[in-house]
Amino acid sequence: MSRGSRLTALVEVTAFLAIFFIVAWYLQACLGGSYGWGSKAVMIALGLVGIFIHRDLRRYGLIPKDIRFSLKWSLYVALLFVTTSLAFIVVAFITGTAKLVDLGTLAIDALWFFVFVGFAEELFFRGYIQSRLNEVFTAKYGSILGVKYRWTQGTLITGVFFFGIPHILTGVNPFIGYVRVTPMTIAITGLACFIGVIFGVLRERTGSIILPTILHGFLDYTVFSIGRVIGLALSNAAAFTALLLFFTLLFHKILVE
Repeated sequence: MSRGSRLTALVEVTAFLAIFFIVAWYLQACLGGSYGWGSKAVMIALGLVGIFIHRDLRRYGLIPKDIRFSLKWSLYVALLFVTTSLAFIVVAFITGTAKLVDLGTLAIDALWFFVFVGFAEELFFRGYIQSRLNEVFTAKYGSILGVKYRWTQGTLITGVFFFGIPHILTGVNPFIGYVRVTPMTIAITGLACFIGVIFGVLRERTGSIILPTILHGFLDYTVFSIGRVIGLALSNAAAFTALLLFFTLLFHKILVE
């Protein structure tokens, strides 16, 4: 692929990402803490625009190449996270550290984390940006985390440079002169780089954004929503345990099946 084609693709997806951040920063300046719903709606719209510009819904992950495969492994991921979360909730109740939380709050959380976080970000980053970059960055890697599986350079670029590193900008808003980049921000950014590549590989393997959306949604829901019930320390432990089980029990099988 020519250098010009790569540059064109990079400029295109960077422009889309820049538009998102500018709108998100503006909404945050205007609306304060409630800006997230609007900014993620914009992300969904931008992802759809980017995909429809290229007029290939299957190649851009909106139409699964094997819906049964995606749904099967999505179900396994859901069972793994639900079972792990329930185990930690039981421990919290036994130790007297659990809190009662309104079911309506947990339902709104589910809408937020599975649709306005999981779906929105996977549509935009793995559906649009990764698919676009994989058209021009076509070099292949032979394995990931010790699993033999051929995956594409555009997936790495997306996960690290367009999904992971921009997490630093969550602590920045030029419209209100806000800059707060803490060691925690850096740690979250590093984790986002890693998990962004994993989401990308799963999207490549399944040919769809369904499985990464489900994994993304459950990961965040476990940390923050289950955290309402059992506290953030235990909910982070639950998410880490579920993720460890995912890599131990499911990741290899998904890639080689």
